[in-house]
Amino acid sequence: MSSPIAAASILTSSQYEEEQLTRDTSQDDMGRDSFLLLFTTQLNNQDPLSPMDNEAFVAQLAQFSTLEANYSIRDSMDTMVGGMRQDQMLAGANLVGKSVAVEGGYFHAEEGAVTSGSIDLDKGAESVIMSIFNGAGDLVFRETTGARLPGTVDLNWSGMNLKGEVAPAGEYVMSASYIMNGKLETAPVTTLAKVKSVNWDPAAQEMALEIGNGSLVSLSDVKRISI
Repeated sequence: MSSPIAAASILTSSQYEEEQLTRDTSQDDMGRDSFLLLFTTQLNNQDPLSPMDNEAFVAQLAQFSTLEANYSIRDSMDTMVGGMRQDQMLAGANLVGKSVAVEGGYFHAEEGAVTSGSIDLDKGAESVIMSIFNGAGDLVFRETTGARLPGTVDLNWSGMNLKGEVAPAGEYVMSASYIMNGKLETAPVTTLAKVKSVNWDPAAQEMALEIGNGSLVSLSDVKRISI
């Protein structure tokens, strides 16, 4: 008959699996050693009058082996993902200071400089209205152009305000709307924005770029990269 101490030290396969799922991963090696010790103790202290049959032992050992293999695969995947993240961050660091084409219409304008943007029109438009707002949300400039064919429509702001004066350097937003079949619709504007920093988004597990206005843009949303 097994001793109370030995019997209390025996783990079933389900108990071991539960313990492994809640274990401290920093103690992996100790956990494996403990399992081997407990498994040996179980073999030595089984009831000789009613021993566990060989098939049960083999099944239990196979379950333990499968669980350990799954943890090894998980550890390998974590290492690979960590390496990929470092590579992405290093690659993203090269984008700092460069301009990327993103939707939103945000851009930094130098005094008197021409700023370009674009919109995509699937069905064309009877007319297109471009508006420029400053950082405070005040209208700085507005221009209406004629009919446009389907496709990409380029928008250009000369850097002048509504009074025909040169607008100061700063942060601006370019927005656009168009008229089609008598209805006024809005269209997302793509502009070039400076990359200020590179960040890692843990929720999406991807790299995000902080652009000039402080917002974060996913690298997958970048349409073009410019010096």
